[in-house]
Amino acid sequence: MIYGRRPRQLLVVWGLTILFVAFIYWLEINAPALHDLLLPFYWIALGLAIFLTWRWLRARSQKDRRVGDRRRTDRRDHDVTSS
Repeated sequence: MIYGRRPRQLLVVWGLTILFVAFIYWLEINAPALHDLLLPFYWIALGLAIFLTWRWLRARSQKDRRVGDRRRTDRRDHDVTSS
């Protein structure tokens, strides 16, 4: 487990990518004339899987993103209209 999170989403992404690549390969074996047409889909599937993996890792970083909260916590205590 990375940073205490379960990798279910990551496994789904890579599982579906493998299934998609296997389907493209099966289609390419059954119709060899489509080789040049199907070749970019391998790269698209790989790129999408890498991008989603990067997003998954980035969303679960150890860094606490709420440290520098920009909201004013005491805004209810001050009346802006009064002088």
